[in-house]
Amino acid sequence: MTSLGVFWLHIGSFSIYNALIGYLLLHREEPGITNLLLFSCAMALHFAVNDSGLREHHKHIYERIGRWILAAAIIVGWVLGSATEIGKTAIAVLFAFLAGGIVLNVLKEELPEERESRFWAFALGAGIYTALLLAF
Repeated sequence: MTSLGVFWLHIGSFSIYNALIGYLLLHREEPGITNLLLFSCAMALHFAVNDSGLREHHKHIYERIGRWILAAAIIVGWVLGSATEIGKTAIAVLFAFLAGGIVLNVLKEELPEERESRFWAFALGAGIYTALLLAF
């Protein structure tokens, strides 16, 4: 278990990250229900991995407080997305930032050797999602 300061740093940064995802649910580069479903599915799986990592690091305080704050952050992002609109260039920058965050989290949570991760499972998932994106 980590210190309270580290917990709040994680929750604060992941709250901003989750709010960004909530915002981008409304302001995707490519509109349409299929793209919304693909994005939502990918983010749901990503949230499951993040949740597991945060639960492992912070135990009971994450169960009591952290997960609710992170869930609320998605809704806050969605509300902000409903109330505001930014240009396509800014949306592209936000998606690039989100993609970098996803890659960073994958490297940190899903691939470390000490967690007995399986690269083939990661590669298979990435390949399937890539095929889905190319198909639609």
